[in-house]
Amino acid sequence: MSGRMKLSAAMAAALLLAACDPIHSFTPVTPRAAPLVDYHQHLVSPAFAPIVKLPVRDGAALVHELDAAGISRAVVLSVGYSFADERKGLSDPDRLTREENNWTSAEVAKHASRLIGFCSANPLRGAALAELERCLGLPGMAGIKLHLGNSGISLRDPTQLAVVQGVFGLAQRRGAPVLVHMRARGGSDFGAEDARIFLDKVLPVARDIEIVVAHLGGAGPGYTPQNDEVMAIFAAAAERADPRLRKVYFDVATNVTEDITPVDAELVARRLRQVGIGHVLYGSDLSPPGGSIGRGWDIFQAKVPLTAMELQQIANKQLDFSRTNAGVRHD
Repeated sequence: MSGRMKLSAAMAAALLLAACDPIHSFTPVTPRAAPLVDYHQHLVSPAFAPIVKLPVRDGAALVHELDAAGISRAVVLSVGYSFADERKGLSDPDRLTREENNWTSAEVAKHASRLIGFCSANPLRGAALAELERCLGLPGMAGIKLHLGNSGISLRDPTQLAVVQGVFGLAQRRGAPVLVHMRARGGSDFGAEDARIFLDKVLPVARDIEIVVAHLGGAGPGYTPQNDEVMAIFAAAAERADPRLRKVYFDVATNVTEDITPVDAELVARRLRQVGIGHVLYGSDLSPPGGSIGRGWDIFQAKVPLTAMELQQIANKQLDFSRTNAGVRHD
């Protein structure tokens, strides 16, 4: 082998090693193509607008925002659960929940090639399971959104845990994916213990469906120590190849903001690698960092020290939540 050939081989080996070591080979990347799917979105119905003090945002408005960001599709999470938050003191919350799910279905059905809906209800309401069952039969509605904090649920309460297990049991029977906002109300008494309960008591009830842990196990905006307590438990489980995580995904909705510290951004990158980049979903939520769906993705790319290949893998991730296909395609 000539000296030039030896040098070329050495350079090729060095490049290969660098590509296999994303932690040490990270270099900032310029904004890349937008994600194919936004996995965490909401609409604002005429009934919900005065509650959140935002203008109405229907399916057409969301599609327009997706077009501006270059995103093909979005998962729309009904906020029906919010009407049964007892702190709001709304009369006939079960009716309001049904109406919100109906409105969400109607909006996503108008844009069936772009939007897919998830039903919701407060699991503590006696009518919740029946409403979720009904809603899953509506046009465009394929999954379930659970918001434990808004619903006043703690997994540490055995009675409330049983209620959550009932919802996941329904989802398992119907083959419906679940997106769960795990953080307890007010963020108090929440952390590693809740992640362990989720692993040990909830996931075994729903072994065959796709489960998305929203906001990296916490809430948003930002990435807090509580977030990391939860993610550390999931990361350790993933690193020991825990089979319960086979169909569990993690969305990053609003966790990465413009003012995230380099230390926290590095921690986010570490946790994403630990749970597996193939299990990371991009979501922007109703109020994305930077004020727009596209800007939220730009911030995520700029702040989190992932390689261009890792960012592209997240951007390209597609889960087919169509229950008519009796399963989910993993790309």
